[in-house]
Amino acid sequence: MQRLSLYIIDEKIIGYFDVSTIEYGMADEMAIVLELLADKIADEYKTNIKEQELNNCNIDLTDNQIEILLMLAKGYKELAISREIEIKPVTVKYHKRKIIEKLCVKSIQEEVAKAVKLNLIDID
Repeated sequence: MQRLSLYIIDEKIIGYFDVSTIEYGMADEMAIVLELLADKIADEYKTNIKEQELNNCNIDLTDNQIEILLMLAKGYKELAISREIEIKPVTVKYHKRKIIEKLCVKSIQEEVAKAVKLNLIDID
């Protein structure tokens, strides 16, 4: 029996594709289809993992954090935010760190993008 390995992520074999019953000329074409299929499965798997991580984050933002997030989305700097909502700049920095932690992201740009995606803020 001739079979092709189905590799998905990190070169792990997750299955085999039997090509012994396929005409010789078609076996090469089926190998290409198999590679494309493996890539598609891997992409779907990665997307599902990212969505699970997104859903597993603790997204319980305070009113101040949502207000700060909205102002960051509009381009406000820390000092302007602190003046606008009458808190100390160090408190703005604290809230920014907490927002990043709660949204499971690494930057302000990511936190704004994720907040919009999750409908936590509306920047229109």
